[in-house]
Amino acid sequence: MKHLLTILLVSCFALPGAGAKPVEVLVYSATAWYRHPEIPRINGFLARLGAKHGINISVTENAEDLKTDSLKNYDLVLFNNSTNLGESVPEDIQGEFIKWFKEGGGIMMIHAGIVQNGTWPALIEIAGCDFDADSEYVEARFLVDPKAEGDPIVAGKKKKFTYTADWLSFNRPVTGLPGVEVLLRLDEKSFDPVREHPLYRDKKPMGEDHPICWRRTVAKGRYFFTGLGHDIRSMDTDFARAHFVAGIKWAAGVE
Repeated sequence: MKHLLTILLVSCFALPGAGAKPVEVLVYSATAWYRHPEIPRINGFLARLGAKHGINISVTENAEDLKTDSLKNYDLVLFNNSTNLGESVPEDIQGEFIKWFKEGGGIMMIHAGIVQNGTWPALIEIAGCDFDADSEYVEARFLVDPKAEGDPIVAGKKKKFTYTADWLSFNRPVTGLPGVEVLLRLDEKSFDPVREHPLYRDKKPMGEDHPICWRRTVAKGRYFFTGLGHDIRSMDTDFARAHFVAGIKWAAGVE
C-alpha cells in the first residue's frame, strides 16, 4: 500500500484484550474546501489513542486508497475533517466506496468530515444531512437522548451536560430517518448556533431538534458521526477519549 502513511507506535501500555485482532482504521484527511489547520495533529492524536485500545490507525490523503482493493484491509474509514470529498474523490472510486460500505464497511465522520456542500450525494444520503452553518468556539449544553443513556458512546453521561467546542448546524435534522439513532443533541438555548459570517447571513438555527452525534445502519454498513473533532481541545478530555474509542468500535462492528 505505497500510498499509505501507516503510523506505527511502540507503546509502553499493554493493549486491552491481548491476542485479540486489532481494529483496522483508515483515516482519510484530504480536503477540497476549508482545511482545518489541526488535521495533522488530530491524525497523530487518533494514532496515539488507538495504540492504547487495540486500534491500528493508517493515514492517507490519496483517493486511490478508497478503492476496494485497499478497503478490504480495513474495518472502518474515518473522515478527519475531510470537506467536499466529491471534488477530490473520482466518481468511479466513490462508487466502489459506497458499495464497500453497504456490504458491511464502516464510516466514521468527525466534525467537518460531514461538510460536503452537495459534492457527494450518495455519501450525504448515508449521513442523512449536509452542513449548513457553524458557531463560535463556545460552551454549549449536550442533551443525551433517553435511549442512549448507558451507551459507551456517551461515556456515562446522563440527561444533559456542558461541553466546549465549535458546533455545526445542518440543512435538516436526521431524527426519524430509517436506521438513525440520535445519541446527543445540542440545546440551542445555551449558545448561539450561527456565528456572524458573510456566508451565514440568511442561515437560521435548527431549533429544538439539533442532533450533533448519531449513528445509522444502511444495508450492512455502519455509519457514525460526532460533532467533536475541530481541534485537539475538543478531543483530549476524559469524555471525548471514551466517546471516540466507543464510536470507532461501534462503526467497525466491534462492540
